[in-house]
Amino acid sequence: MRCTEQLYASKRAGKRARARRRRAADIFLMLVMIGLSLLAISAGVQAVTAWSAESAPIEETGSTETADAPPEEVISDERLGGAAGNPPDAEPLQAVQEEAGPALSGAYDFSKPVPISNPVDAAYFDDAVFIGDSRTEGLFLNTGLSNATFLAHMGLMVDTVFTRPLFNVDGEKVSVIDALKAADFSKVYIMLGINETGWAYSSVFVQKYGELIDAIREINPEAILYIQAIMPVSQTVSDSHSYIKNAKISTYNQLLQGLAEEKRVYYLDTAGAVAGEDGALPEDAAPDGIHLVRSYCEKWLDYLMGHTAAQ
Repeated sequence: MRCTEQLYASKRAGKRARARRRRAADIFLMLVMIGLSLLAISAGVQAVTAWSAESAPIEETGSTETADAPPEEVISDERLGGAAGNPPDAEPLQAVQEEAGPALSGAYDFSKPVPISNPVDAAYFDDAVFIGDSRTEGLFLNTGLSNATFLAHMGLMVDTVFTRPLFNVDGEKVSVIDALKAADFSKVYIMLGINETGWAYSSVFVQKYGELIDAIREINPEAILYIQAIMPVSQTVSDSHSYIKNAKISTYNQLLQGLAEEKRVYYLDTAGAVAGEDGALPEDAAPDGIHLVRSYCEKWLDYLMGHTAAQ
């Protein structure tokens, strides 16, 4: 009888031990699942943050958040200079490795703005493409530079150059990059960034600008590329606008100058060409404090003619 009781007691102890082991295993499994869930939540938060940084900000006009900005003139694509032929078969854009650019002297200091040079005439821009927003539209409208190709549009930004179908090529609306594939050019002037001053992360602006340079070089590795400094706005606009501030423009221009050195492209101090002594755009230079009047567009063009890369 005693042996039977001992046997039963031993079996009960074994069952209790197995039950404890099962509970321990269940607890361990539950902790593992909680840990995996926390990792998934963290990854989701990072993904949302990255997406937000990539998202385009509100453009210069056309939204309630920028209602204080004066309206811009919208022009049709047919009024832009230059001609485009049939676009090549669409191919995915690929980032290219940093290149030295076309026939550039190894002694050239790309960290500094292009120095003054002997002025060229308008024929210099026969094979030039201007990429920009409404300010670049103003350069076309106010200077009669119709021999150049203008891929400029109100609110254009360094990310939407790849995505917004804005220009007619062979009866189809295409993006700046696709229109560039159909163009015959050897020089590119870029002025973008005033709309992007509303972006949360300046690093994203520089990254996208760099991708634009890479894409242009992929289309024409021999092209001469000019980064134009973002021109300031009037002090009135800088003091009152929700995000367009001269301090932010100055910061972006410092980043662009660094990008020019990194990518080995030419940097033009177009901001200094139109700014007043205080660094702001003079009040009489633009009726809305942003878009230049004819005389200042001509001053802009004169600066470009007197600051060209060595040929």
